[in-house]
Amino acid sequence: MVEQPSQDNETNNHDNSEEINLIDLFNIVWSRKKIILILGPLFGVFGIIIAFVSDEVYRSETLLAPAAEQGQGGGLSALAGQFGGLASMAGISLGGGNDTMTALATLESRRFLEPFLEKNNLRDILFYNKYDDETKTWDTKDGTPPSNEEVHERFTESLLKLSENKKTGLVTVAIEYTDPEFCANIVNQLPKELNRYLRFKALTETQKNLAYLEEQLGKTQVLEIKQSLYSLIESETQNAMLANAKEEYSLKVIDPGYVPEKRIKPRRALIVIASGMLGGFFGIFLCFVLHFVEVAKRASAKPN
Repeated sequence: MVEQPSQDNETNNHDNSEEINLIDLFNIVWSRKKIILILGPLFGVFGIIIAFVSDEVYRSETLLAPAAEQGQGGGLSALAGQFGGLASMAGISLGGGNDTMTALATLESRRFLEPFLEKNNLRDILFYNKYDDETKTWDTKDGTPPSNEEVHERFTESLLKLSENKKTGLVTVAIEYTDPEFCANIVNQLPKELNRYLRFKALTETQKNLAYLEEQLGKTQVLEIKQSLYSLIESETQNAMLANAKEEYSLKVIDPGYVPEKRIKPRRALIVIASGMLGGFFGIFLCFVLHFVEVAKRASAKPN
């Protein structure tokens, strides 16, 4: 009677096969270890060059908070409940939206940023590699400076960083650039210019609303409508007084930006280590490629 191989024997054979395969793989790499010993340090040297050639980038940030008055929301909400229909017909907003989201959207908008970028001469700074300061000319295809859209796109994508803490409502505005003093200067200017812009916009809208409400007040003889219009006029007058009195109209500065002393990029040690590891992995891959090429050549050289 022939005995069947036991399950334990099969398991042992499987383990031995895996062990032999791992040893074979190790031998393939070990026999060509010079490749790894060359490529690892070589990639590391390239990493050192990249790390020290790359521009140093600094970050300056300012912490902002919504500047809404306590109790303002309740009064406006009450008015909105009583006279919301009339105000809506008149095209007048009584609030209730997310003022922080509006401020952040405005901060990134072209309508706000383009005059700001032009005022601070950021076109020349952001595209310094295309501008010849001696001849005062642009090194572009047609010799014209980058468009407003290009300047806005580079500023918002490369320099400006915005984040909002949903729990606290605090907003962080940051500027990342190679010049630390430039970072601090721009990040501190942005909230001031934004508040000035939003305050002017609110005053203009309020004056327009007041003119419309006073015009309607002179046209109607219905007492209830007159009372509603008086309440709306009072609300708009309060808005105008608030805008005139508050410098920090939309966002107030909690912590201003300072000139950074430490760079945030490049992380040189990380670049060098990652480059060396990449060289090592590439060397291992190359070892297996060379091995299989050699095996294929030997197989093709055997006589049929």
